[in-house]
Amino acid sequence: MNADDIIARVRAGKEPPENWVVFPLLRYKIIMAILGWIGGMLLGGGLLALITPIVIPANYERGLTAAIVTTLILCIIAFIFVGSLVLLVFDIRRLSEIDKHIIVITDEDFVKQEGAKIIQVPLSHVGYVTTRGRAPVENNLSVETADRDTSLREMPGTRENILGMFLGRRSTGSAKTPPKRVRTPTSLAFIDDRTEQEVTVVNDTAYGDPFLIAAVLKEHAAAAERSNTESLHP
Repeated sequence: MNADDIIARVRAGKEPPENWVVFPLLRYKIIMAILGWIGGMLLGGGLLALITPIVIPANYERGLTAAIVTTLILCIIAFIFVGSLVLLVFDIRRLSEIDKHIIVITDEDFVKQEGAKIIQVPLSHVGYVTTRGRAPVENNLSVETADRDTSLREMPGTRENILGMFLGRRSTGSAKTPPKRVRTPTSLAFIDDRTEQEVTVVNDTAYGDPFLIAAVLKEHAAAAERSNTESLHP
């Protein structure tokens, strides 16, 4: 089954086959992220407006060291503002076309639609599934539906990517982690062994817990490999 047929079947609203797992883009995650980026813009813009008249030109008349330190501070604040603006535009676009963002793992294929871009990789060619970031303390997660839904609800929003970097995890609300878990990875990728190219599955938590998605992907890839082996050596 090609990618268009798989996505069409999921979009039709019919119950997918029992062994298919669907990870849609979560609307509330994107909305929370947008609010976070707006907060980052307000923070960065407010600090720039407040600090710039104070340090310019005074700090640049006090020597090279003061000028370098002042420039670094202003660059960091500007990064908060510009970075939040760029990510705000990105997430607004994702929200406006949310129906065009979905991940589907069938018994044979990995399929991801991201806007107009569609990726399809046979599970038999999925290798080196890698999560980037600090893995949870509990690494033997259940992939049952109930556990997956609970995990998706408890994950912190993507706004921590910038705000947490400069303000700390507590100030961004990410201190509220699921029980027995410290932090989940923020990205997930694998290698398509047909081309040896890296395929990015997720780079935030907008589709849910990346560690959990990785567990599902590994489980289905292993099942596909076993099926292929059994067909070759009955």
